[in-house]
Amino acid sequence: MIFPVYVLVKYLAYSIWCYLGLRWLRGKNSVGAGMAFGSVRLGLGMIFGVSIFVIGGMLHLNAPVNSRLAYFAVYAPVRYVEWSILAALLGTSGGQVFQISGAATQRWIIGGIVVSHLADLPLIFFSGAGPKAFLPVGRFLC
Repeated sequence: MIFPVYVLVKYLAYSIWCYLGLRWLRGKNSVGAGMAFGSVRLGLGMIFGVSIFVIGGMLHLNAPVNSRLAYFAVYAPVRYVEWSILAALLGTSGGQVFQISGAATQRWIIGGIVVSHLADLPLIFFSGAGPKAFLPVGRFLC
């Protein structure tokens, strides 16, 4: 039962953060667009997360001794790429991709990484195994 709640929490968190990105970075005030970009972000997470899961399985990696360190070492850089892609998409107009090098955009990307990590908390704390036994390394949503 926790997984549907987890996906809903991630979708809502991503949608709100995308809405704020549209508002702060592009001057657009559209809840619908925020929800649409939240869906895109959730989809990117699935694509990257499944890729991490498959690559990790193909490499036959053993479970790390420090799962918290592995979680941040793997997911923070991946999430930077995901939020950077989304930042570029947020500003797309007329076939032109938005430049993501600005300080405000970089702050929004870093904030998105924090949002992604915080949105993992329901799964980490309320899964049957609890936070000590389970961190979402190798799960299929980023």
